[in-house]
Amino acid sequence: MADTHVGRESNFTVNGYLANMTDAKRRIAAILSADVVSYSRLMGVDEHATLSALNSSRAVFRKHVSAHDGRVVDTSGDSVLAVFSSVVDAVQCALEIQQSIAILNAPLASERQMQFRIGVNLGDVIEQEDGTIYGDGVNIAARLESLAQPGGITVSGQVHDFIEGKIQPAIEFIGEHEVKNIVRPIRVYQIGHATRGANSDPASRAKQSDNQLPDRPSIAVLPFTNMSDDADEIYFADGISEDIITELSRFQELVVMARNSTFTYKGKAVNVKTVGEELKVRYILEGSVRKGGDRVRVSAQLVEAVTGHHLWAERYDRRLEDVFAVQDELTGKIVATLIGKLLDSERRRSRSDERTENLQAYELVLRGRELWFRLNEQDNCAARKLYEQAIAVDPEYGRAYASLAWSYLSAYNEYWTDDPQGTLAKALEIALQGVAVNPASHSNRLALGQVYFYSKNLDKALESLEKGIALNPNDPDGYVFLATVLSHNGAPKEALQRLDQAFGLTQNLAQWQRSIYVVAYFNARRYDDAIAEWGKLDNPTSYFHRWIAATFANAGRLDEARAMAQIYLDAYPDFDLEVHLSRMPFRRAEDLMHYRDGLVKAGLGHEQDCVVD
Repeated sequence: MADTHVGRESNFTVNGYLANMTDAKRRIAAILSADVVSYSRLMGVDEHATLSALNSSRAVFRKHVSAHDGRVVDTSGDSVLAVFSSVVDAVQCALEIQQSIAILNAPLASERQMQFRIGVNLGDVIEQEDGTIYGDGVNIAARLESLAQPGGITVSGQVHDFIEGKIQPAIEFIGEHEVKNIVRPIRVYQIGHATRGANSDPASRAKQSDNQLPDRPSIAVLPFTNMSDDADEIYFADGISEDIITELSRFQELVVMARNSTFTYKGKAVNVKTVGEELKVRYILEGSVRKGGDRVRVSAQLVEAVTGHHLWAERYDRRLEDVFAVQDELTGKIVATLIGKLLDSERRRSRSDERTENLQAYELVLRGRELWFRLNEQDNCAARKLYEQAIAVDPEYGRAYASLAWSYLSAYNEYWTDDPQGTLAKALEIALQGVAVNPASHSNRLALGQVYFYSKNLDKALESLEKGIALNPNDPDGYVFLATVLSHNGAPKEALQRLDQAFGLTQNLAQWQRSIYVVAYFNARRYDDAIAEWGKLDNPTSYFHRWIAATFANAGRLDEARAMAQIYLDAYPDFDLEVHLSRMPFRRAEDLMHYRDGLVKAGLGHEQDCVVD
């Protein structure tokens, strides 16, 4: 228990400030914010037991808050908000709450334990007559809570300055964090865990998690938070996150989580230890971007996920044209921290071969990609115009060529053109230009490989995709594209092996990537496996419904085949089997006939429809 004299001294300091306040409804207070870890998961397992545990936990909060002269303000959902006049009392209360919760958890299996994260802030609040409190002080407390470890406590810099030397547990600085609508970053400190229940020993947890980590240094780059006043500037924050992932992926010494894995956390308050366990990585990079006028501020910090220790933190405040130097410096520092000295050639390889030094072209491509990802004809055309503008601004920007080629390939593949062969020829022309401009760009090689594939030049497609993978072996897209070609090249077994490689890089493959498993299993005549993979998809795109329709049909499940075929026809009402088959890039005639037979059985064509070589 903290010294009572210390508590009274802290009360005097805060209340002394209150005495000078002219507005009785506004005051300085210590705010405690708490939330249950994985509450939805607990409710999904056992609602009755979870509600019972929540009620018991709330009783613990009320008991200790009252004992420290605090007041519980709100208990909405699975959260608790309390307010105190004394900073020391608030922190001591948080410590005692975590100790009591640990005792409640001790007899329970680890998956049934109810743990809380707690954040404590000292700030200005507005208190209404009914006792409800509002203000930045409350918002910061909630943000601090989201940064805490399960069973742990985080506090703001203001709280740390009051309690330093006044409580027994160690206090560790874990970096500066920016909070939306708060001008300055907040200093964040972590207080040593109070929990000592089952499976709560930090060394034991670290050892258990460590055993699951890859042999090589592994890192996940979380989507950087857009702190700009303009919400539309989120594309810029996303672009910086993606560029850092790309740069780190060039180092074969690193295992780098792909965008599909890390962007699932976009817009969410996360705990780095939880993310590390979910993605099985040793390090987490998180940060924020604030863009205004001709300046940009990039804040980043590197965390060891297993222990929660902050290894490095930096803030860059530069003129906007220096954003690329910021990214280079950021990447270099991360790599130096993780794997020590690199060979000079590795350091050269860390510098991007795919970027432009022209900021206008860079922004045009980022805006175009934001539109292209929406996968509809109108936005695809709008994206194409932005890519063309980027090339006009900087004719040496290889990434712009790859993006432009993809826009033409999408139009061909989705039947958004009245001249499919002319569109495909244009895609090939642009992809070849991209490779000529930048032969070292893996994204240009992948784009060219896909264009060759749809042009039925499978040999050149395989060659180009293999070169792309060699340039960047940590990009799962390369393996998925290669698997697609191999599946149509009479090598479905090798295709499945390549898909497994992609899945090994990230278990969070996108829906379209996972759908290639269905294609590969179908071409391998393994219909049950294809159907099983289809069942794992949450929201498959309409494009792949023709593959599963053919699969169900060849498996003898005609009702399901026709249902899938109808979904496909709803999306592609002008589907013509003869035209479609003429475009399919199968190397072997028997594979094309096998595919055709499945579509006919599913109701996507007729027996008299011919097969065009």
